[in-house]
Amino acid sequence: MRIGIWCDYGFTLEPSEGIGVFVDNLVRGLVAAAPDCHVTLKAHPDNLAALEPAVRAGDGRIDVVAESPLRGLDRLTYKLVRGLRKSLGAPDEQQSLRQGCDMALAAWQRRLETDREAERQQIIASCDVWLLPYVSLDQEFSRPTVVAIHDLVTYHFPDMVSPSRLRILKQRVSRVAAAARLVACMSNFIRDHDLIGTLHLPPEKLRVIPPAVPSDLQGDAAVSPEAHLPAGVTAPYLFYPASFRPYKNHAWLVEALALLKRRDGKRWQVVFTGIRHCPAPLRHLISRLGVAADVFVLGKVSREQLQSLYRHAFATVVPSLYEQGSFPAMEALHCGCPAVVSAIPALQEQFAGFGAAMPYLDPADPASLAPIVDRIEADRAGFVADQQHAFHVMQQYTWRDAAVRWLDVLTEAASRS
Repeated sequence: MRIGIWCDYGFTLEPSEGIGVFVDNLVRGLVAAAPDCHVTLKAHPDNLAALEPAVRAGDGRIDVVAESPLRGLDRLTYKLVRGLRKSLGAPDEQQSLRQGCDMALAAWQRRLETDREAERQQIIASCDVWLLPYVSLDQEFSRPTVVAIHDLVTYHFPDMVSPSRLRILKQRVSRVAAAARLVACMSNFIRDHDLIGTLHLPPEKLRVIPPAVPSDLQGDAAVSPEAHLPAGVTAPYLFYPASFRPYKNHAWLVEALALLKRRDGKRWQVVFTGIRHCPAPLRHLISRLGVAADVFVLGKVSREQLQSLYRHAFATVVPSLYEQGSFPAMEALHCGCPAVVSAIPALQEQFAGFGAAMPYLDPADPASLAPIVDRIEADRAGFVADQQHAFHVMQQYTWRDAAVRWLDVLTEAASRS
């Protein structure tokens, strides 16, 4: 079976975090689980290289495709007309020229989009079924689709985006979910709360497939000397690798840091990584609480650097207000780092098998972190041993196992009339 996975959302889903981690691990699981399976990854034309690691791991059964990039005369013509349009000022005598440029650009863009849509449809037709790992997509498919809806966090935290963008997102979600043969998610909570409770999708159309532990990190293997800690970062630090979005609750960890430093002096630091810049309100909070020297915002890091940060951290703390699950918590455990997560339903579901080995913080109360820190510090080796015992059980379910379940869903979707 030829499976397509759509990784083009105006950018290419990269295997560095979030949905990109899911795609990268699933693709590797698919080719391991099914010798007759071929996977096509649809990338954005400007960034095919981001998916090359998966191609190299696929033994010839994974390929990356995209529409043709602008070349030669097309690129030159577009640049010339756009440059001319930008150079025109406001005088009335230039109005007709500006209108001519606008019309030329609009005609060129329509022709380009027509050509690219024809290429996209050829790509779509080359596969038996398509997995859409992110639901916000404006694309028609001539082949059956399965959409993965990880969560509807923007529905529950609408201030994250503008009203117009939220309206477009909701329209796309409704359209893509309705067109899909099947809709999948990774937790029972998201199925019940978001897919049934919010979208009112029929239960018979839904499938739940839990994720496995990300497989690309090397666990207890030695971290290379090149992956040293950034300047100024020293132990003990609390680590939170997550994009800066309101529901990720970074402010909570900054406030918890201030409380710890007030109690313990200058011992503690916090390290953030993620693909987005630190937002102004969070910077102002860091400054107001007097912890600017102890909060490190590293931006996007490589997977090797990420592994080093996990292995040197005192603990990885995930204070999210809403999630379908947490890859960072699993990655931390994989690297032998203590993990602490929010007491929210999806994370309690994900780590139900840990029992008392997984401490849950109150995402509304930064003071709830201090007793957890004290518990870890009192016997860190024992704490890590307890978590690793539970984590060993979690690791028995692999991405190959998850891929078998995804294959069943994709095969079912492809066979439905």
